[in-house]
Amino acid sequence: MTMRALGSGLVACVLAVAAVGCGSDGKGGADKAGADLKPGVLSGFSTPESVLVVGDGYFVSNVGAAVEPVTKDGDGFLSRLDGTGKVTAAKAIPRAGDPPLNAPKGMAFADNKIFVADIDRVVGYDIDSLGQVFEAPIGGDAPTLLNDIAVLDDKTLLVTDTLRGSVYKLGIEDKKFGTLTTGVAGANGVVVDTSGKIAYVAANGAKFEGGDLFQLDLGRTPVIPKRIGTLHGVYDGIALLPNGNLVVSDWVSSDNPVPGAVTVYQTDGTEVSKVQLPGTPSGTADFTLDKSGKYLLIPAMPENKIVIVAV
Repeated sequence: MTMRALGSGLVACVLAVAAVGCGSDGKGGADKAGADLKPGVLSGFSTPESVLVVGDGYFVSNVGAAVEPVTKDGDGFLSRLDGTGKVTAAKAIPRAGDPPLNAPKGMAFADNKIFVADIDRVVGYDIDSLGQVFEAPIGGDAPTLLNDIAVLDDKTLLVTDTLRGSVYKLGIEDKKFGTLTTGVAGANGVVVDTSGKIAYVAANGAKFEGGDLFQLDLGRTPVIPKRIGTLHGVYDGIALLPNGNLVVSDWVSSDNPVPGAVTVYQTDGTEVSKVQLPGTPSGTADFTLDKSGKYLLIPAMPENKIVIVAV
């Protein structure tokens, strides 16, 4: 999401990725979800930012009606969808009596929990009860915007911080953040390849004017971001297809709603194809690749819709 496009006087982008990283376990895989999906448009959301695959269905993070991505206003929530894309619970999370969500964005599923980035913390919910069972605040005095999450392994998450231009490791057991790398201006979407040794980050720039795509070699110390080709855009979602290619969403502009773009690239930055979108959806945000590998579910944030397209 971009704050300039969606909020009066806001000057930052809150773009997030889902894709394989946020949309499932961060490493691809096959599942029943997607078997009954059909191309189309789902409506009725409240600034939808990210889509997550869990089991045979999906969760959608909603920033809320106030459209204040860094304001702790308590109006955020997660919607639950079945495998066909039908909303089965408009406000499934948080449950009544649990602490509120403020502006939930990128999500991941691990350890039987849904983890969601919420401004300056990562919150976790048990998939069976949907109750809150985890909270890890980032801490520090500098402005922060935790944006996307990918699963690195069964004990570790990768979390991007758009305002601090950083990627963190977050321990699921100890709830502690550690800096993996810095210097990723406007770090947004993140995905881990199937080997668990390489991560890719989509960024939107230090001033949200546009950023680059980066590769992180997780086996090196220190981890140094490597720019991929000369690609540049107001990037949000990122996914790895089963064939190893990347899919990336681009808001194109953060100033005013304009038609967004979703493009397939080789991992060296060579363009493979443009994903054909129905109409001219704007704010193409934190999409997910369904586990059949056939469809993308792409939030069109300003329009409060999810667009389902074949990839």
